[in-house]
Amino acid sequence: MKDFRLKNWLELQTKELRAYREAYETNGNYLGFFSIKERRDVLDLHPYISSRCVNCLDVGSGILPRPAYMPDNVKFFGLDPFFGEHKREYNFAQAIGEYIPFQSDTFDCVAFMSTLDHQIEPLVSLREAHRVMVENGFIFVWNSFYRENSRAYRKWKSRPLGTPIDKHHQYGFTINDAKELLEAAGFTYKECHNIARRQFHTNLIIGQK
Repeated sequence: MKDFRLKNWLELQTKELRAYREAYETNGNYLGFFSIKERRDVLDLHPYISSRCVNCLDVGSGILPRPAYMPDNVKFFGLDPFFGEHKREYNFAQAIGEYIPFQSDTFDCVAFMSTLDHQIEPLVSLREAHRVMVENGFIFVWNSFYRENSRAYRKWKSRPLGTPIDKHHQYGFTINDAKELLEAAGFTYKECHNIARRQFHTNLIIGQK
């Protein structure tokens, strides 16, 4: 793992944690930071996950008691670098996606729900997801993706490798970027769904081992 990427990631995560707490103190919720029930778009994710998954690993599950995108009928285990102040209602390990603390062939699906762009090394995290997933399992990548001709995206791509794309995210991806990363990690791309509600416009990419 490159030292400069780790350094940038640590600085970004420290700022993010401070922003989370300030937002909660000001607004009483984490709208804009985490997938809370007030974000109606997260409920649109439930059918895609519940129809394919029983035992899920959620990489970057956040600091809330339960992420709103995870259906009630799905058993899941969460990972996150932040331990947080809230008692979680699911099994949890403080860890990062690049070093998943589970044996191979453990989960029938792995989810990166608005977290792939926060990884230190996205490809390493996806390869770890591939390792801990059973054969024919599914991977879910839910994210806000840039357009190929986006000025912000093109400007970021011209900067030195490891430069955060903005004050909240380590990376920026187009849908094609995400597909290529999945394939490089050993997954087969299956489908992409637009999930758009109100001010949030996201896509869910599904791959299979």
